[in-house]
Amino acid sequence: MVDKVFLYKIAFKLFRKVIVKLYKVQLFFVFLFLTLVSKSQVSDGWRIGVGLGGSIYCGSQVDEKLSFKTYKNYSEVNQGINIQIYKAIDYKNEIGIRYLNTELWSFKKNDRQAINAKINEFAVIYQRSLNENSDLYSNRFSFTHNLVVGLSLISFKSRLSSINPDTRVFTVLSSVGNGVEPTTLGLIKPGPQFAVGGIFGYNIGARLSNTFSLYLENTFTLSTSNDITGNLYSKSKYLNNGYTYSALTLYITPNGNRMGCPKF
Repeated sequence: MVDKVFLYKIAFKLFRKVIVKLYKVQLFFVFLFLTLVSKSQVSDGWRIGVGLGGSIYCGSQVDEKLSFKTYKNYSEVNQGINIQIYKAIDYKNEIGIRYLNTELWSFKKNDRQAINAKINEFAVIYQRSLNENSDLYSNRFSFTHNLVVGLSLISFKSRLSSINPDTRVFTVLSSVGNGVEPTTLGLIKPGPQFAVGGIFGYNIGARLSNTFSLYLENTFTLSTSNDITGNLYSKSKYLNNGYTYSALTLYITPNGNRMGCPKF
């Protein structure tokens, strides 16, 4: 019989290699971002923002309705907080980073089954201005609208639960990233969970003053891991789970039209 300790050691080594590779990808894009910034001749294109919005799970674990108050007032639209930094490379192109913290809920089978995921996402994002006004400060127009693509590293933990509609008791069927806990189906992945995500979106920004701008932002993130639902019973070889995020983000450009080099 194969030694379980030996198997655990092999699994841990493989897991560590995967995580190191994912972080190397993120570090590469951060390095690329800083390199482009250092070579850019646009001096007034920096913006730093904080925003609040809502996230909705999109994928295989949904039904035909959107629930706003289910059991303990759980909603399928959940608050998400973002922090973002961008630099305009020229009047058409902009690159930056985004951190997003949010949560996902989805109820199906007449609200007798639920998935819940807690999400932390770090993304490198490229934006292409559709009206050649990416920086919002050097053009006569007071607005911009942009196409958005990006690559993210998602840290998540999730659960699939059944719900007794009479007692409103949640019973965990399977669990991902929540440590060792009892599950009805005996399905569990206790360790930290990570996935790569592809981001697509569109946003509209308006200049409020030389210092402030407000953006309405909409993105969709497709996860490379279907375990983001916490449902380890369902198996699929297709990527069919992600989430939308829509937010209002307020940006500040210190010193009006100019901002010095970032201090990292």
